Amino acid sequence: MKKELRRQFIHYCFGSAFIALAALGGVQLALEILLLVFALGLLFSFLIKKGIKIPLFFQVAKMVERDYEKHLPGKGALLFFLSAIIALGVFGVLLQKPLAALGALCAVVYGDSASTMAGLRFGKHRLVGKRTWEGTLGGLAAAFFFLQFLFPMHIALIAATVGMIAELLPWDDNFTIPLAAGAALALLS
Repeated sequence: MKKELRRQFIHYCFGSAFIALAALGGVQLALEILLLVFALGLLFSFLIKKGIKIPLFFQVAKMVERDYEKHLPGKGALLFFLSAIIALGVFGVLLQKPLAALGALCAVVYGDSASTMAGLRFGKHRLVGKRTWEGTLGGLAAAFFFLQFLFPMHIALIAATVGMIAELLPWDDNFTIPLAAGAALALLS
């Protein structure tokens, strides 16, 4: 549980930094920086896989990676960065809806982190796999809280709900949450 709390804390902090970067510096700048970070992450992951221990990255990856992710060091972070790149690229650049891109990031950063924390702390009623009603409702509340600063309340609630339903799909939630929430936001705003 302690490892998962550390993992979610890092997810929350890095995600918040990229949201702030996109909000203050613009979607294009955030996208370019994320592409660079993703490329460096892939390189570091490859080097660690080959036995080269890169200080800091190696320690962080070892501290937060899940047992089933050891075949690709930093897999969770790489998937998170890749989904953020897709969300910023599709919603922010391609569709010219920068708020939908920010909202997609808010849904995955705050909703996913809160759902894990609430599920670990309060989860008693299984929904799908390891997911619980308590975790899903915690994620919904957190995603809605942040989205309602960017969108009207009804749109924020719909997008948060769509994002948390997408978390229940059998694919990595780092992809499903931002793409589903971003699509809802792009359609509704």
